[in-house]
Amino acid sequence: MREWNDRFNPFNSSKAMVHGRRFQAILDEHYLPPVVVNLDVSGVCNYRCPHCHHRSKQIKDRSLPFLSDRLARTFPRFVQTWSVDGERPLGCCIVGSKGDALLWPGLPQLLRELHFAGVEVGLVSNGYAYDDRLIDYAAHYCKFIGFSMDAGSRETYAIVHNPPRGAFQKVCGNIAKLTLKLRDLGLRNDVGFKFLILPQSYRTLYEAAKLAKSLGCRYMQIRPADLPEKARAEIDIDAVNDQIAQAMDLNVPGQFEVVGVRHKFTNDFKKKLPPYCWLTALTVTITSDGKCWPCVDRRWDEPTLLADCSGGSGWSALRDAWGSARHVSIVHDVINNGGSGPTCNIRCSNYGYDVLFRRVFLEDATDRIMI
Repeated sequence: MREWNDRFNPFNSSKAMVHGRRFQAILDEHYLPPVVVNLDVSGVCNYRCPHCHHRSKQIKDRSLPFLSDRLARTFPRFVQTWSVDGERPLGCCIVGSKGDALLWPGLPQLLRELHFAGVEVGLVSNGYAYDDRLIDYAAHYCKFIGFSMDAGSRETYAIVHNPPRGAFQKVCGNIAKLTLKLRDLGLRNDVGFKFLILPQSYRTLYEAAKLAKSLGCRYMQIRPADLPEKARAEIDIDAVNDQIAQAMDLNVPGQFEVVGVRHKFTNDFKKKLPPYCWLTALTVTITSDGKCWPCVDRRWDEPTLLADCSGGSGWSALRDAWGSARHVSIVHDVINNGGSGPTCNIRCSNYGYDVLFRRVFLEDATDRIMI
């Protein structure tokens, strides 16, 4: 099953090749600052999604639910000035930390300040808490804006998200307002309708694609969810593939495109893990309590904790820890189990990047010097 019609899209892992200098630095174990900083700003959520990996943690731990004012105030300047050998972070993806980013009161100000610090911003949320001010700020200051929808009807949306009453209609209205705002202002539209393939809603995939297009979204992103074997067995994969083929017939190049993220999963939707996990250093993930994790998928896994910026040293704790001997040890001794490779219990966000690294930089399978 094809993933997309146009391989030049935001969800193709091959895009990481533009950061070849960082790939080489990782091979040399001279870690440059990450390309993207994932900043989780909220530990509070207004949804109760049964499939959420972080739901149990969100219930058990309500300490420091929002990013602190001090860390938020100093973050844009930190990202702007964190430089090694002329390289600095280029992007910031703002999501929730066991919660939804839109619920954090400091979000509009942070979006603006990151933009003027020269940092490209991605914002992913459930979309419920948008108001006119947030829509305006997102339109002006975000490069990518994602909505976690995962359903094509009001009924299935209620099942997979367990949201407040009327949420489906409200979120759809917010998407329409945002895409209209972008159009009226002549701004680039990179709004994404995100669809996890779940047992309760996968049969609404084609309806979701039609909805995404009608709301003015630029992309519909479809990917398998990281599910237990029993739940995955409830999905008719042939029915999914048929709906994706139908959905791709809705594509209008440059206006609306249905894309998948199938290269990180097997044909029967099982996660893929790389034989060795090299590329965690392309990103860092900061949770709303100020803790910093080298792997986005293993945040809250205490043995992988790299730095804690909640103390008096603030962001300097991350700057000092990044690329240190301890950082390298976490990658090889903890994440890769002393050299035998990863055994993570969750899908690998970096799998596609690791394939590129292994084939192009480790094996030189492409004769990369020979243009």
